[in-house]
Amino acid sequence: MEALVKTEEGKGYLGIQEVEAPTMGDNDVMIKVRAAGICGTDLHIRAGRFHCIPPVVIGHEFSGEIVEMGPSVQGWQVGDRVVAEPHRGGCGTCRYCLTGQVEVCSNKRAIGYKVDGCFTPFLPLPTFSLHKIPDNVSYDQAALTEPLAVVIKAVLERSRVEPEDLVVVQGCGPIGLLAAAAAKAGGARCVVITGTQRDEDLRLRVAKEIGIDHAVNVEREDLLQMVRDLTRGLGADLVVEASGAESAIRQAFELVRIDGRIAGLGLTGKDQISLNWDMTIKKAVHLTCSYSSTWTSWERAVSMISLGKVLVDPLITARFPLTEWEKGFELLEDLKAIKVLLLP
Repeated sequence: MEALVKTEEGKGYLGIQEVEAPTMGDNDVMIKVRAAGICGTDLHIRAGRFHCIPPVVIGHEFSGEIVEMGPSVQGWQVGDRVVAEPHRGGCGTCRYCLTGQVEVCSNKRAIGYKVDGCFTPFLPLPTFSLHKIPDNVSYDQAALTEPLAVVIKAVLERSRVEPEDLVVVQGCGPIGLLAAAAAKAGGARCVVITGTQRDEDLRLRVAKEIGIDHAVNVEREDLLQMVRDLTRGLGADLVVEASGAESAIRQAFELVRIDGRIAGLGLTGKDQISLNWDMTIKKAVHLTCSYSSTWTSWERAVSMISLGKVLVDPLITARFPLTEWEKGFELLEDLKAIKVLLLP
């Protein structure tokens, strides 16, 4: 069967190859991949900016259907529609595995860069990673469960959204848009999302389509003054930093109110950045950073999509067969798409 394979580390070395049909363990199910989303991580892997263990089939955001089951599998049936957390488990013995935080185990067998991922027709995974897709959710919609689960962990579980909060989300990529939608669904009275001139035609427009109150081009509008006006000078209750831009990270500490919260999500790609630490202390900022997703965030993500609390259809810009993967990558790199699905 064909798969999108990273053959060596470094820039490039990515293409469609014939690979052997995968085998299953006793507690695995075989999933027919129905839709697979291209993530920013996949772009970084192609560019050689993200460490992987080649040769490896990339991709980790997907939905599919169980077509075969291992002999020890219970509680699942052939034909079940599923999404899956993007790993085959952790080491099982570290502090994080033993306390139920397998997602941050340093030896987690993550699909798409440590072990084979979803840009291929069939993928075997253990049952502990599976979540059922509700009947009213399409495969395309379900393929966005993984990024939504990531932001639910960061915004709703670790940082919290309190009733009547004003939330600012910096960055309007897929993670930023989903973070803004999750904050709104979580009870925020007002959500502001930011972008630049390059985001005006697509991402900031889509933000309004999914119910975000204010979509701000920071190259045209004074974000700090807007937040002050919206809060009578107090500042944002919660700032979600999803851009990874150093200037935006610094501004997050200006935007947040005294005793407010900042959720760190965006990676900078740098070893270090500068911050006004004294201001952070004096404002008694609650800073939480988040990585990956939890079982509970996956359950909430599936539910929110099913109930229509988070609208994901407007984020899906294009769909391509797996063999046309380069078109999807190029659209995303040129900021002409938000989320592109590959159909193996």
